[in-house]
This record gives sequence, structure tokens and C-alpha cells, in this order.
Amino acid sequence: MIPFHQRRTASTVLSLLAALLIIAASGTAHADTAHDAEKTFHDGVKLASADETTEASETAGSENGSENGSDEDTKESKSAEKPLRLPADVTTQHVLKQNGKEIPYTAVAGTIKPHDGSGKPEAEIFYTAYTTNPADTDRPITFVFNGGPGAASTYLHLGAMGPKVVATTEDGALTGPPAKLIPNEASWLDFTDLVFVDPVGTGFSGPAGSKKGKDFWGVDQDAESLADFIRLYLTETGRMGSPVFLAGESYGGFRVAVLARKLQEKGSVSPSGLVLISPALEFSMLRGEDFDPLPWALQLPSFAAVKLESDGTTSREGLAAALKDVERYALTDYLVALASGVQQGGEAASAKVAELTGLPLEKVERYFARIPQAVFVKEFDRDDGQVLSMYDGSVGGPDPHPSSAWPRGPDPVLDATVPLWSSAFVRYAAEDLGYKTDEEFTLLNRKISNRWDYGTSPTKQGYAGAMDDIQDARAANRNLEVLIASGYTDLITPYSVPAYLVGQLPPLKGAKPIELKNYAGGHMLYLRAPSRLHLKQDAQAMYARATGEKGS
Repeated sequence: MIPFHQRRTASTVLSLLAALLIIAASGTAHADTAHDAEKTFHDGVKLASADETTEASETAGSENGSENGSDEDTKESKSAEKPLRLPADVTTQHVLKQNGKEIPYTAVAGTIKPHDGSGKPEAEIFYTAYTTNPADTDRPITFVFNGGPGAASTYLHLGAMGPKVVATTEDGALTGPPAKLIPNEASWLDFTDLVFVDPVGTGFSGPAGSKKGKDFWGVDQDAESLADFIRLYLTETGRMGSPVFLAGESYGGFRVAVLARKLQEKGSVSPSGLVLISPALEFSMLRGEDFDPLPWALQLPSFAAVKLESDGTTSREGLAAALKDVERYALTDYLVALASGVQQGGEAASAKVAELTGLPLEKVERYFARIPQAVFVKEFDRDDGQVLSMYDGSVGGPDPHPSSAWPRGPDPVLDATVPLWSSAFVRYAAEDLGYKTDEEFTLLNRKISNRWDYGTSPTKQGYAGAMDDIQDARAANRNLEVLIASGYTDLITPYSVPAYLVGQLPPLKGAKPIELKNYAGGHMLYLRAPSRLHLKQDAQAMYARATGEKGS
């Protein structure tokens, strides 16, 4: 693992982050030019086919607010200051009916404006906050982030934790368009106040004054601005004495880990707990080097989970039981076979891998038992003309390019959700929260991840990682609770990776253990109502431990 101050990332990681949900990925996780990888075996085994094109396609994406793409610096003088764009905060009163109870709460749709040393605003960071009535400063407060980088917090807001959620089918598919909002029986509002935060360049948020979006688009820059946001919010609302929790999804999980340590270092606040959902923690485990067999082994159980679901094993308990032997095989016999060499390992493992994944033996043998994600989603249901989603391998859609050997076109989950989530939030903000603005709402800013500063340079490279931040935060606060939640059929951030990484951490005497929980579903595991409820129950139990409450 790489210390925070030395964090670097290789160019392959940039393309991964472009593919991560929530990722502020382009809507083309199934890439148009991925067929170039067909030319050689090494192009296949690098797991890069889908990612390289995603990054390229994002250069044509839209950007939020006053950002105008790569021409920005030539169109604006360095001294030009952008005026504030967003309307005044709006406060409304509501009642959440949940499990036969009524929970009165106050909603605020507004902005926090971090400022420079002269007091001039540097950004307008939009947020939506929910606090129960009557106000209770001893109540936990949770700051919630999505990932990308480049995604607004709408996914966790209207998908998992907020008072209302977007309606889905039993297997987690969104209904519509238009998307329908329904009361959330699994809202977290009954045990924590909630603040959903949209980083600069996402949602309605944008830079202000002389600042530009790129001034906020990087690991350290992002953590600094969001640490300022949290400090200012707690100060302005009189909540400095409240137990503070952070929750994030995908890159948001990485963000939460870095932010927790940043808050401790700045002396602003020491969080009581972290919830990391489908997190990207150490990118070397997601996209390793060409000659590192470990990523192949860590993704195999997720492929097997897709096969199990297609055969009818769909419950959380059923998947957990059925995958135990696969998890053991992946990090024992399979890993040994991979390490023995391409040809020898392929001969030893191909038959077993074909059995576990449901892929044709000839296809597995062609890739020497090392199955690129793009190959799996393309080949698993090719006979029925379906291509699977990278974000949930249990979800498929019609393949618009069946003659291609690699997936091309829209992802069945990501591209289906973006317009639905965007329009749902804008409608919800205007109709339920009374927040109306002419500013464009950007759910996924497709340029941010392509421009994100991971600390790389021509002379220094490596992989971004956040496990050191988690470990240091736990050492600084041994009462810190950490919950990592993963979806079994998530192919972007495989569920085996967090378990492997946590197992590599040396023990911290007196520190609370990191809790690992897996759920039926993919990257957005909460789209399935049972998993949304299970996630809430596991989080509520963690909050109770962190705050010293009994029960739950």
C-alpha cells in the first residue's frame, strides 16, 4: 500500500476510474473500439479493453455549470471571477411514514460556499440535508458521497438512504421512463440525520470566484474542499458536538477513507464511523500489472455469482453458502495455477473455470483460464443475444452489435439509469423540496475522471490506494467503526477484493475490527429492495455500536 503523501497512480488506473460508477463513467462501459484488444492475447488479459475506450469517449462528455471543457482557460482571463449561480437555501417540512411510524423531518436544499483567505467564495457546493424534528444535536449525522469521481450523490440519495427512492422491479431494474419516486421503507433517517453532498462539477455544484473545476479535481484537492464543507456545515448548523459518520459508494468509498483521515489531520472532527459501499480501495487489486495473477483470482467469485444467479440462486444467504468453495478455490488452486505460467495454468484451470463461470470451455482455454471482464459480459449469454452489465452481471440487455467479439454499446445498468436518475432528482428537488434553478443538473460529469489528478507524473507512477488512510484513521481513533458493503454480482469492484485487503492489514491493538458484509446485487446493490433493507440493518447496528446505544 502507498502512503497518502506518496499516492500515485498509473495510466491504467485512470481508465478504470473512468469506468467506475457511480461512477462517473461514460455511458459506454461497453466500448466502441474494444475490438482492438482482439488482436493479441495480452490485450485481452490486461482487462483494459472496455476501460480504454470509455476514457476516450468521455472527452466528448458534458460538464457542469460554468465549466466549458478544455477551452476554458483560453475563454476566461485568469483574473475573471465567476458570479454565484445558485438560489438561496430552501427549507421545507415533511413527514416520513416508515414501518408504521411517522418521523417528522426538516429538509434543506442549499449550498455551502468554502472561501479563500480574503473571504471570497471559491465554490458553491450543493447539498440536501434531512434532520428529524425536534432537532437533536446529540443525534448522529452522516455525510454521503457517490463516486466516479464525477458523480452527484443522487444514487445513494434516491436509491438507498433518503426519504424517497426510485421504484425498481424485484430484481433491481428501474421502472419508466419517467422514473417513479416512492416512500423509502429502508431510509436511514430513523437513526441518523443525512447530508447528501455533490462535489464541485457534479449536481448543481460548481467553482466560484477565480477558481476552476480543475482546482478541485484530484485526490487531495477533493478531500480538502469536502473537509471544508463538513467543517462549515457543522459550524453553521451547530452540530460540532454530533457523532459524525461518512458514507460513500465506489470512488466515494475511496473518498470517504481519504476524507476521514484528512478531517483528523486538520483537527476538524474525528468521524465515529465509515460506510463504504462497493468501494474502490486499492486499484492495484482491480487492475494489476500484466504479470500479476491476483486480480484474476479475486474476480472469479463474482463471475461464479452471476452463474449461480442465472441458475436460480438469488438470495443473500444462498449465494454466501454456494460461493464459499469458489472463494477458497480462487485463492488456492486457481491462484497457484495462474502463478505457474500462462500455458501450464491454463491447462490446469480451464475446465474448472468453465464450470464455475458457465462460459464455453473453448473460450476459457483461448484465454488460458484468465477471463477478461469484457469477454465474460459478452459471451455469458451470447446465444440469447444478450450482453451483461459490468455494474451487475445478473442484468443483461440486447446486444446491439452481436457480430463483435467484444461488447460495444450501452451498458444495461449504467446507461439505463442516468437519464432516469437525473430527471427524477430535478423533479424531486423542484416539487418536494421547492428548490428551483435554471442551472443544469449533472448526475455524471463525464470529463472529471478523465482530468482527475491522482498524483501521477512522468517520473512517478503507481496505484492509488486508501487502505493506509483507513488504517491510520483507525489508529488515531480506535473506536472508529468501518463497514464495507459489497454486491456479489458487481464486476467493477469485485466483492472478494475488500476481504482480501482487510486480511492484509496488521492488527491494531484496541481498534474496532473492520466489518465486511456482502449482498445480493451488483455495484448498486441497494436497487434490490431486500438488499437495501439488509444494508440499512447492518449500518444501523454499526451506528448503535459506535454511539454506544443498546439493541439494534
